[in-house]
Amino acid sequence: MRLSRQFQHILETLPAVQSAHSYAVAYSGGVDSHALLHLCHSAGMPVRAIHIHHGLQAEADHWDRHCAEVCSKLDIAYQCIHVDADPGPGESPEDAARKARYQALENELRSDEVLLTAHHQDDQAETLLLQLMRGAGPAGLASMPVIKSFGAGHHARPMLGFSEKLLRQYAEEHKLAWVDDPSNADTSFDRNYIRREVMPRLVENWSNANEALSHVAALQQDTLEIIDAMAATDLAAVSTQQRNSLSISKFRQLPEARQYNVLRYWINASGYARPRRNILREVIESVLPAAEDATPLVFWGSTEIRRYQDTLYILPAFNSHEIHHVYAWDGEQPLYLDTLNLEMRLEQSLGKGLHQDAVARRMTVRFRQGGEQLRPHGRRHTHSLKKLMQEAGIPPWLRNRIPLIYIDHQLACVCGYWVAESFSVSADQQGWYPVCQYL
Repeated sequence: MRLSRQFQHILETLPAVQSAHSYAVAYSGGVDSHALLHLCHSAGMPVRAIHIHHGLQAEADHWDRHCAEVCSKLDIAYQCIHVDADPGPGESPEDAARKARYQALENELRSDEVLLTAHHQDDQAETLLLQLMRGAGPAGLASMPVIKSFGAGHHARPMLGFSEKLLRQYAEEHKLAWVDDPSNADTSFDRNYIRREVMPRLVENWSNANEALSHVAALQQDTLEIIDAMAATDLAAVSTQQRNSLSISKFRQLPEARQYNVLRYWINASGYARPRRNILREVIESVLPAAEDATPLVFWGSTEIRRYQDTLYILPAFNSHEIHHVYAWDGEQPLYLDTLNLEMRLEQSLGKGLHQDAVARRMTVRFRQGGEQLRPHGRRHTHSLKKLMQEAGIPPWLRNRIPLIYIDHQLACVCGYWVAESFSVSADQQGWYPVCQYL
């Protein structure tokens, strides 16, 4: 009963959890997640169970059936989601499985729902040691937060203060049935090595090692909140009006330690994967000092940081793109550009865009080849597209990826920038304005 009361007390201290209408437990079938599911059920919480089927073990189908039977006995809604957990180039099996698992859970979570996972004190201690061996800073050493925003809702770990031993005792007292994953015994995985080889030796000398390491992670979380507050202030001072971009001249006025801090915070706030320290160092030591006419690039995973003139950009890594491709478009239905994962559509707008007669003619979408000329609406003279893009400060790596609309083989519009004078509407006319949206 003591554990049940502690569990409910922890939930009461988390406002986002208290205000939720329902809860989803990530239920693997193991002892920890079964204990969590049972605690939620005993507390009368509106809960459902989500099981992620990685397909990596021969017993995976058996685990699915086991979880379904447990939930049926408890009268808890159950869902099994199959995922592809094959690692990509340079990715470990652990990371691939974790990424696939959380992506599936994020996609499934409802806006009024909180995801609950069974991470406990021992998991937190192991995570801290893993991050130490990776040379992590405060963001990594803070390990796993008790609660954070996640997908459409929140992700809470209400059992971080409980030891694995205590949860196992609870499971045995309540005669819970669980399954054991044989891969947990494979010490070729970093976490398993720490769990089976490192932690037992630490506990031999320091009986409270798990608790102490978990406490250190909590202290690092406090530190992270302080430095994040400073980083948010610095980011506001160096941001530009363009999305996901920084002013290099303003950025370089910061002391170096704060440059690292705001760079880390900016990457995370922009929604990209957190890079290792060497990536941040390369940006600060190689990209920032580069000449203004240079276009240096630093990339990791599927993320890029680029420089153009006085601006630093963060963006998804570009896929290969065929600039010679020509798309026929009737303008009535959205046009999907597969090589850019971009959708184009025409929206009515007063005083801007293409006139009705223009969109009724033969329309194609192409990309810059070089040598294009355009007289933008409102200008007296024709200019080269290259000059117009330079004047507009469009980064070089984007110039060949901006869709160009041709009408009867004449350049009529550079999407998002200019409409040719001969195809544009006057201020009192309804026009058709091209809108591009990345998917």
